[in-house]
Amino acid sequence: MNKWLHFLNSVLKFVTIKVSKFKKFRRKNKMSEGSLLLQIVIIIILTGINAFFSSAEMAIVSLNKNKLKILIEDGNKKAILLDNLLQEPSKFLSTIQVGITLAGFFASASAATGLSQYLSGALQPLNIPYSNQISMILITFLLSYITLVFGELIPKRIALRNSEKIALSSVGVVVFISRLFSPFVKFLTFSTNFVLTILKMKEDNIEEKVSKEELRSLVEVGKEHGVINEAEQEMIENIIEFDEKIAREIMIPRTKVFLIDKNISIHELFENKEIGKYSRIPVYENEADNIVGVLLTKDLMMEAYKKGFDNIKVADLLQEAYFVPETKNVNELFNEMQLEKKHITILIDEYGGFSGIVTLEDLIEEVMGNIADEFDDEDLSIRQLSRNKYLISGEVSLNDLNDNFNFELESKYYDTLSGILIENLGYIPEDNENIEPITINGVVFKPQRVRNKKIEKVVMTFDKDKTEDEKAKNKSNEDE
Repeated sequence: MNKWLHFLNSVLKFVTIKVSKFKKFRRKNKMSEGSLLLQIVIIIILTGINAFFSSAEMAIVSLNKNKLKILIEDGNKKAILLDNLLQEPSKFLSTIQVGITLAGFFASASAATGLSQYLSGALQPLNIPYSNQISMILITFLLSYITLVFGELIPKRIALRNSEKIALSSVGVVVFISRLFSPFVKFLTFSTNFVLTILKMKEDNIEEKVSKEELRSLVEVGKEHGVINEAEQEMIENIIEFDEKIAREIMIPRTKVFLIDKNISIHELFENKEIGKYSRIPVYENEADNIVGVLLTKDLMMEAYKKGFDNIKVADLLQEAYFVPETKNVNELFNEMQLEKKHITILIDEYGGFSGIVTLEDLIEEVMGNIADEFDDEDLSIRQLSRNKYLISGEVSLNDLNDNFNFELESKYYDTLSGILIENLGYIPEDNENIEPITINGVVFKPQRVRNKKIEKVVMTFDKDKTEDEKAKNKSNEDE
């Protein structure tokens, strides 16, 4: 019992001594408490400045451009300022970043000189070792938390919900700061461009790639949160990838194009049942590589109605064909076809030969997905037979196969499944030839039907796990 009383007495003495020392510390630092309060106020103000710039950035970037146009048309001065600001995104973002960086820098400096010293002094009477270092670490973590939550996350959430209101209310201050720090921003831009020049990197291309990756990330996040569905996600991704394709990748190849001879008689033409499927028909003279024009079936029917079938010729009804190289960028082609009011283009290969056609419908389907009509073949290009077995059309593109099954099929010379299989065979198969299974990257392809020197139907079999292992092996070999 005496031992316990002695122990408690010792503890009480220890606590009394520490409390006494702490009271002396408080009396000694009474004059510094006013300074401490001032530093806390400064940190709150700087965090508020950080919050302002963060919310302004998010609000302006996420602003609805259509609403902005309406406000500009109504003569809203702040909307006009916003539009001018958005014309120079690099300058605007640099200004925002300067504001955020300076606010964070001064907040850190204030915390380091004031709060950490005060906390260190409070810890010293407790005989805690490394009190200076511990106080610095604690204040750093505390300041980081306050800055992230109150200076970044909360303001950005609020800005997303009230983008128009916050953008309009903050644009004046942002423009003023932009002008105030203009020399500094110009110096930063010059420094950035100088470094990029040394690295032989083009700034425009970097910004474009970053923006596309950011868009893909936003789309993925939107899908995960249920904001957009799978069909909408696919459409947005198609739009992003639209500019990355060339005409050859989406064309109808010449072997599938319905062509007619310039000198064909009208009676012969109407004996062909295929004519009713098309509104525009490419016309050649002597050979398929010599396309001389395009026949509109609408014009044909109108002239036949007016003059009679015996009094019209295909050659007299031709419209000028619109030729483009097969390597033409799809986005550029779409814009040109809209500008020239063309619904069909004739694609020419590097040797000047006819390689295929692209229609407006083909371009629209690249974004919207397949648009079926009454003349489209009802057979599915990819049909599942069992768990790991599929019946596939030889005309399916390698891109579609890679997208659907996460394959990595590539060929320097062919874009279709039939093409890559013929490439692996090393020869052109005969009609109805029995071809042995062909294995590519762990995937087994068994040609089922060969016609007109093309593989029309293929049974594809693969084990997903084995295919993934094969891809991993190939990747490791490439790395080595």
